Amino acid sequence: MIFRLSIFLSEMMPLHPWLRSFIPAALGLLLAPHTLAGKPEFATLDMARAFQSYHLTIVARAKVQEARKTLQQDPRSETIKLLDVELRDLKTQVQNRSFTEEQRREYYRRYVTKNHERTSLRREHEQYLEEQRILINRDMVRTTRELLGDVRAIVQKIAEEEGFDHVFEVSGETSSQLSTLIYIRNATDLTDRVIEELNKDQPKEKVATNSGG
Repeated sequence: MIFRLSIFLSEMMPLHPWLRSFIPAALGLLLAPHTLAGKPEFATLDMARAFQSYHLTIVARAKVQEARKTLQQDPRSETIKLLDVELRDLKTQVQNRSFTEEQRREYYRRYVTKNHERTSLRREHEQYLEEQRILINRDMVRTTRELLGDVRAIVQKIAEEEGFDHVFEVSGETSSQLSTLIYIRNATDLTDRVIEELNKDQPKEKVATNSGG
């Protein structure tokens, strides 16, 4: 059967920010125009719910959270905090006139050395964090595109099997917080069917975990 499958989305759906920019591309499903006469068949899809319910999306999100958590635990962060404390103490000692000039000069020398150490370490730490964030975001981009491609393929498969001509995305919102699709008559909601198909090969232990959460 030759048909046209189109998914409508005029604005981004309310997903986590790192997902929003990839939804429109993933939903651009245009096949050959419908050449058969007759009444077109419509279906709808809550893409946000389908994507977020996909077990591989849940796994990917957990990996990102773990990567960010690990990044925050970089030991240089604690070292910088300790240097801040030490620098405050040295500054106080430099300004303390109960010490001799020689002692204060020594404290000042140590202050300059420690301050240089802190500045270098902080610069190194910030550069490392930026590089790692770029890598994490790049991986998120790649993974998100792949997962949205999975959803797109399932939607197309179901639409072909069940003879739907148009599939409309309903989870997006306009600037006035209204759904991009206000009304459609006699449309079949494919969301649960798509979620079921996406998760049919999910490992059993993951199913149990997700069901409990």
